[in-house]
Amino acid sequence: MKQYTSQSFWVSNKKGTIRKEIIDSELADNDVVVQAIYSGVSYGTEKIVFDSQVPRNQYNFMKAPHQVGEFNGSVKYGYLSVGKIIEGPKKLIDKNVYTMFPHQSIYKISSSLITLIPNEIPIKRALLTANMETAINAMWDSKPSIGDKTFVIGAGIVGLLMAYVLKNTFGIDVTVIDRDTKKKKLCSAFGITYKKNLDHIKDPDIVYECSGSVDVLDEIINNSPLETKICILSWYGKQQAKIKMGENCFSRRLELIFSQVGNITSYKSKKWNNLDRRLLALKMLKDDKLDILIDNNELSLSDLPVFFKKGNPKGLCKVVKY
Repeated sequence: MKQYTSQSFWVSNKKGTIRKEIIDSELADNDVVVQAIYSGVSYGTEKIVFDSQVPRNQYNFMKAPHQVGEFNGSVKYGYLSVGKIIEGPKKLIDKNVYTMFPHQSIYKISSSLITLIPNEIPIKRALLTANMETAINAMWDSKPSIGDKTFVIGAGIVGLLMAYVLKNTFGIDVTVIDRDTKKKKLCSAFGITYKKNLDHIKDPDIVYECSGSVDVLDEIINNSPLETKICILSWYGKQQAKIKMGENCFSRRLELIFSQVGNITSYKSKKWNNLDRRLLALKMLKDDKLDILIDNNELSLSDLPVFFKKGNPKGLCKVVKY
């Protein structure tokens, strides 16, 4: 029986380590072995895990699909992996696939949990799939319509993909707000208006909060007129928000929508499941302009412990090359 020596990234108590694992080629009927080519860092979520900021009562709900270990101990976490099938059914050998596996060089996975990457999509760009799913979910949750004026707060990967989807929906006006003026260039590449400060929020229909910072919520509320929808895509971990619920939030009948990507809103779930949504996300990545969201300064797996310790988001999709 063939064996593979694999390496994976683990986190425990604000420290990262690289571990060796032995992967055997003895496969169940539906299993395949994947040689990772790249994995992507979903910085906001993974930094919460690295810093032990996952609320205890969310341990089960926030588990990644192929997570090993628990948040209160050693955990192998992550969910953006692309690679090539090296063992499995003959028809799948050498196929490029996207999976929601953690940062690991070689792994065994059921073929029911892989998604084939279309030939017209570069394999590295497929790392944006999960974040595009987040944007799709927020569209379904917030229901923007023709003529809406929208603002996206935070120009990280999720925020920029959210703005990209809104921009490509006919008749919707979108402005991105981010304190980092370097994000203006990224917005310009998509033809999206950029502003630096929250006081540029003027008469919105929908505000999408993608910054990961609870500190912006009260200012968003104060700048939002009657019956504005505020759609929150950020996961704040243990951060606590101080929102003045008895002031503008109440009198202006504001609607707070928490768009968590793990579930599909009920009016869509009758026809859509997570796999269908993932395939839709991949189709929506058929645009060469999206490559600007991927950081070309690649990491090796051994770089991850220091990367997370230092903290280095920069707003682009950070890539681990195997």
